[in-house]
Amino acid sequence: MLPRPRGSTQALYRRSFLAPYYHISTNPFNRSLRTFSTPKPRLYASSPKPKPKPKPHASAKPPVPATKPQPPSSPPPPPARDSPVPPDPLNPPASTHPPPLSLPTRPADLPVYKHYYRLGKAYAIFYKTGLSALWSNYRLARSLPERPLGRSTASVHAAVKDGKLSRAQFQLARRAWRDLSKLPPFLLVWIVCGEFTPLVVIFVSELVPRVIWIPKQERKAREKMEARRRAVRAEGPHGFKDLEPLDLFRRPEKSWTEDVYLHYARYLGLVPAWWDRLPSTLVPAMVVRSRVERWMQYVDVDHAAIARDGGIDRLEDREVLWACEERGLDVLDKGEQELRKALRTWMKARTG
Repeated sequence: MLPRPRGSTQALYRRSFLAPYYHISTNPFNRSLRTFSTPKPRLYASSPKPKPKPKPHASAKPPVPATKPQPPSSPPPPPARDSPVPPDPLNPPASTHPPPLSLPTRPADLPVYKHYYRLGKAYAIFYKTGLSALWSNYRLARSLPERPLGRSTASVHAAVKDGKLSRAQFQLARRAWRDLSKLPPFLLVWIVCGEFTPLVVIFVSELVPRVIWIPKQERKAREKMEARRRAVRAEGPHGFKDLEPLDLFRRPEKSWTEDVYLHYARYLGLVPAWWDRLPSTLVPAMVVRSRVERWMQYVDVDHAAIARDGGIDRLEDREVLWACEERGLDVLDKGEQELRKALRTWMKARTG
């Protein structure tokens, strides 16, 4: 048996693979020289020589270099999804009011469970639209000039009086902040009650953002508020019975007692209804006084903004309704012209 060569054939082939094209190798078995050719290794393959470019013909025109397109001098601005400035300086956007609620009627041949399914779907669309409007109002209020969200009430009122904020912008920021503060308790009610939320929110309107009040809820809240006004008007303190909120601006504040402040706070709905059952000694007097004074400041600022930005005649019907409610005027079963007349009389008496 022949002895195993020191170098294997595989090692010799590896060395020959890295060798030039023609190679003279030694065969370890017969000790003779043998010439063989190996495939040309790709590792040392030289790159192909570039072909010479053909010379251009004498009559050929030289290529014109491409020029970059110049951008327009004044590109049009991209359309914004939400305009930070409402188009109307007097009336805030329609998204600050509850969206319309269209409830389906039940045909005679429709099963009960299908009817309730359609009702639930209509309420779900209503709340989805209202919550989307709430978020849109918040985004709009954040982009307003003077940044009214998060600022002190005095600075916002000063901006409105100086003309830096219109009445529409002022009401947008005010309602967006009010609705946003009531969103967490409403979400808690939604999680607990689920599909029964429309039946529950009627009794807890104070915890629900105004932008998602259903029509029955608005009607119920106005009935309760007007019944409370009648009771407060009949039970007022000595010398203040049958007086309207307009009398707040006519009497000197130095002669007011804590009972007088509480009387007007209850009349205007500035304190919860369950405070009416508490003794006057348990009611926080400083809270009541501050709320009444802030209401007076707000009414003065709103009056000035309405007169500056267009007047009562240009107010929308819903804005007239809400303005009368904020000033302690009854609005149930009253027409639009009657409400405008009452608001105009109130403002004339205030400014006069």
